[in-house]
Amino acid sequence: MAEKVFFREDIFTEGAEGTILLAHKCKSCGKVYFPKVHFCPNCFSVELEEIPLSRKGTLYTYTITYMSSSHLEAPYANGFVDTPEGARVFAPLAMVEDKPFKIGMEMELEVCPLWREEGKEIIAYRFSPA
Repeated sequence: MAEKVFFREDIFTEGAEGTILLAHKCKSCGKVYFPKVHFCPNCFSVELEEIPLSRKGTLYTYTITYMSSSHLEAPYANGFVDTPEGARVFAPLAMVEDKPFKIGMEMELEVCPLWREEGKEIIAYRFSPA
């Protein structure tokens, strides 16, 4: 059995609904950033608070790639998902045969192995049609 490794530990936490993503919210202007930032790019404040993101969001845009990458077999999809908290999350998207992507559709977070590397399962996040 392969060892499971989070590709980035500082963006995940366990919540009542399972593993969720963590973002930063600026205490000065209220903007929300994912992944977390060292300062607010909007107002340059360093007063940030860590907040959990919802597991659901809305598809803002997407693209389907037909050339394999080092970790993903083609075809695969990536896109931006808007969360209720105001973060726009770039993520791989699960392609589901009977649920074609539509801008504005509801998406749901999945935390799962996305690829294998050096005998390890790399745990990451993606969104799938809800």
